[in-house]
Amino acid sequence: MIYKKSYKKQLLPALISICTIPLASTGAIAQEESAGLEEIVVTARKRQESIQDVPVAVSAISPGQLERGSITNSLDLGKLVPNVELHETNIGSESLSASIRGLSYDDIEKSIEPTVGVAIDGVFLASNSGAVFDFFDVESVEVLRGPQGTLFGRNTIGGVINVQRTEPTGEFGVKLEAVAGDESLTDLKGVINMPLTDKGGIKLSFKNTESDSHVYNTTLNDRRPFKDSTSMSVSVKYNFTDSTSAVVTYDDYEHDTTAPDNIFVSASALGDGARASEADDWNTSPQGIPLTASLEGENTTLKITHTTDDYEVKYIMGIMDYKEAADEASWGLPGVFFPVDRDQDFKQTSHEVQFISDYDGPMNFVAGLYSMKADSYISSGPIQNFTSEHSLETLALFGEMSYEIDDLWSLTLGARYTEEDKELDTRSYPLVVGNAARLADSSDPADLLNASSPTFEDDNVSYRIVLQRELDMGMMYASYSTGFRSGGFFNRGTTDSEVAPFESEEVASFEIGLRSNPTDNSQINITYYNAEYTDKQVTVITAASDPVCGKGGAAEDANGVTCSFVRNAGEVSMDGIEFEGVLMASEQLTLRTSIGTFSGDYDKYDYNGVDISDKARLLYAPELTAYFGAEYTSEMAGGLITVNAGLSYKDEVETQADWSTYDPATGPEVTIDSYESMDISATYIKDLGNGTLKVRAYGTDLLESGNRVSRRYDAGAFAWAELAPRRQMGIAVGYEF
Repeated sequence: MIYKKSYKKQLLPALISICTIPLASTGAIAQEESAGLEEIVVTARKRQESIQDVPVAVSAISPGQLERGSITNSLDLGKLVPNVELHETNIGSESLSASIRGLSYDDIEKSIEPTVGVAIDGVFLASNSGAVFDFFDVESVEVLRGPQGTLFGRNTIGGVINVQRTEPTGEFGVKLEAVAGDESLTDLKGVINMPLTDKGGIKLSFKNTESDSHVYNTTLNDRRPFKDSTSMSVSVKYNFTDSTSAVVTYDDYEHDTTAPDNIFVSASALGDGARASEADDWNTSPQGIPLTASLEGENTTLKITHTTDDYEVKYIMGIMDYKEAADEASWGLPGVFFPVDRDQDFKQTSHEVQFISDYDGPMNFVAGLYSMKADSYISSGPIQNFTSEHSLETLALFGEMSYEIDDLWSLTLGARYTEEDKELDTRSYPLVVGNAARLADSSDPADLLNASSPTFEDDNVSYRIVLQRELDMGMMYASYSTGFRSGGFFNRGTTDSEVAPFESEEVASFEIGLRSNPTDNSQINITYYNAEYTDKQVTVITAASDPVCGKGGAAEDANGVTCSFVRNAGEVSMDGIEFEGVLMASEQLTLRTSIGTFSGDYDKYDYNGVDISDKARLLYAPELTAYFGAEYTSEMAGGLITVNAGLSYKDEVETQADWSTYDPATGPEVTIDSYESMDISATYIKDLGNGTLKVRAYGTDLLESGNRVSRRYDAGAFAWAELAPRRQMGIAVGYEF
């Protein structure tokens, strides 16, 4: 460990010195088949602006860059953007676990708020379910790093992933793609645009993905089906006048996932001191009966826009209504050990009104009103045997004003006021080992172990101050911003102590940034950040005998051998540097890079009256992330061929939350080692006269022959490891006109 940190201290200056050749932001890499760097427009401040004019740490990737670089969904963004760590949660279909600048969330419960906000078509997602989003039909993808509490609101203390899909064009057009790859992967995608009178258009989209597991099952002697995902979308745009339009989008989707044998139970749980979680380099599993997860639902989005020469008014409504299910007769080993039978209903309705000025004078502003209501219901058993009803209502008023002091200096002031109201009603029942018959929802009062109905109320004022100065080759800025992550409950608990309310987490962040264009063909963006967090929320899974859990005796036996809860651990300090760049070395060759450093420590971590900050670690917080990419385009066979290669590096991360009781000498590993990943693709594009043919061959994670661990955890009675897909190779054929 000492050698490694010393090595990193030497490596980082070397990397930065290499990259000080005229390079530019990974966020500004979005050139299509162009002869030079194009201006990239982002909506980080709710208005359309050049990325180089925005005093926010934002990266934007164009549809062309996504396609040529085989960046197919939101998980792949972690390869390009500094200080970003993304993976899919195991027990939740299409659920995103996101960490930006060391602020992570790795759960599926709706009563716990994510640290990174996700917005699709302007609608903020209250849950991480369904946030693993396909990029086939997108207009823009932006990753904002650092707290975005003023304009984006609650639960954006780490940052925001902002995705905007294409709107109906009003003209007839088709875009199709078929993908075939390893593990029997088939992926069919399509977008059809049609006119709708002379006032608008309609767009139909569809996607179907099927694949087998990337892990070989030694018990069943096979690779089981892994993913079966289908989605369809209808979008209608109608232009009432030249200045007023409305877009309505309806999505219907069904995602079925079989966990890829990626839960390994330590043999110590069965009375043997050996560990079973390191078998055959993460390529095989003894798991007999798989965990299956499903997500089925529908979304409706309405956006009404009215534009004049001086301002723009938007109304955005979003409705999400879906069901989740997880089912497994045996978690981990062929025998019955941890059966799961869990169903969840979730509904979210949100409304947002925005007023965005566009005056000729020195002052412009954004103002708005936001409201959201979300409800969820869970029925789970027979081990985690409980029912839970959770409701949320939130209301916010926000605004941000920018004033040009003179030709060089400008000032931005912003604030957001938020009110939160939450209610929880949980009922827990005895566990039933070896019996898949659920007791949840039992009408017999004798079956009830515990009932809790806590409430939570909070209000918050987040604000932002930015001072910006123009330079000959760009601009510099300094900002001070705050944000919060809403408090609440841990609805998976079975005692009053486990479901007790925890407070909101707050952040104050200072940031200095440079956005520059040293030449017409280059850009350099550098950001330094420093943040202080108070009331840091930590999810803990520990032994039921832990006094914090409020169990013991018969209650301990009745509720199992573990307990789970969320507590406000204390205070955290962190800082780091982010470097992004691109150089168009020639009309054929483009070079890209991004480097992120992170340093963060607990200043205080109160666990049952004991300060354990000396051994606690932030989760999914790599100290170093790096990306180096090259793209070369040349004429071939009457068309264009583009070769794209990218090498990314991730430092080691911790995945264990309960530092109070974890013993690395006796428990399985909870650290994910550092790794390098290489992706290579070759895309051939040819104009056929009546359309465009695109053929892409790709290979991802080519340096890895086996599976990579995305999460490790030791819960005392059992331990597991979750696995990310290994090296993938395939071919995609597309056609559009």
